[in-house]
Amino acid sequence: MTMYEPNSKGTKAASEIQKALVSLNPSAKINMSYVYGTQDQSSFDSLGYVFLALFSFFLVFIISGMALVRERSGGTLERLLMTPIKRGEVILGYTVGYGVFAVIQAVLIVLYSIYVLRLSSVGNIGWVLLAMVLLAVTAVSFGAMISIFASSELQVVQMIPFTIIPQVFFSGLIPLDLIPYHLGNLSYIMPIYYGAAAIKSVMVYGDGFLEIWGYLLGLIVYAVLLYLLNTQALKKFRKL
Repeated sequence: MTMYEPNSKGTKAASEIQKALVSLNPSAKINMSYVYGTQDQSSFDSLGYVFLALFSFFLVFIISGMALVRERSGGTLERLLMTPIKRGEVILGYTVGYGVFAVIQAVLIVLYSIYVLRLSSVGNIGWVLLAMVLLAVTAVSFGAMISIFASSELQVVQMIPFTIIPQVFFSGLIPLDLIPYHLGNLSYIMPIYYGAAAIKSVMVYGDGFLEIWGYLLGLIVYAVLLYLLNTQALKKFRKL
């Protein structure tokens, strides 16, 4: 029996088929083979792409969210908004500023995972880096949006169960078709889904740009939408 890739759903189905065959013929045995991956590969190799996306998104979200709240509580943002600078320029400046460090962090995570931890990658590492960079920039904008509605660093932490934890279930850690009531379709509104899916396509399937461009476009659209939302949300601090 040949399967696309190792997964819990396929393994359970094969086990049930094996039991049915044994009941008919005790000597019957199913030989499993996979198009991508092997049956004996470690969980780190099969789910490593998920942790790359999660660590990058979560760490950048925390850093940018708390830093922007501290900027506002310290009066820096208030003094900045007293200048003729436009709201969009303020958000763009913060996004670019924190985005540079987010990009450096994303690159270091990928290089360390592949060359030090020996995480297997079938495709071009350059596309993995591009997906991680776009995911990191999106995380900066996401953290900025949350920080605008939080009055302290504690509130940013308190929002994690409502903003980050739900995205874990749609990152690929759990097969989307196993989520009941068709809730797996909610993955399309989760930014981490696009980043994790692009990374998986490259690292597991060996895909290139033609296969992952839709996921990359999803991250770009998400980042632009967050930028526009952050610009509008900043009206609560200045009307101009």
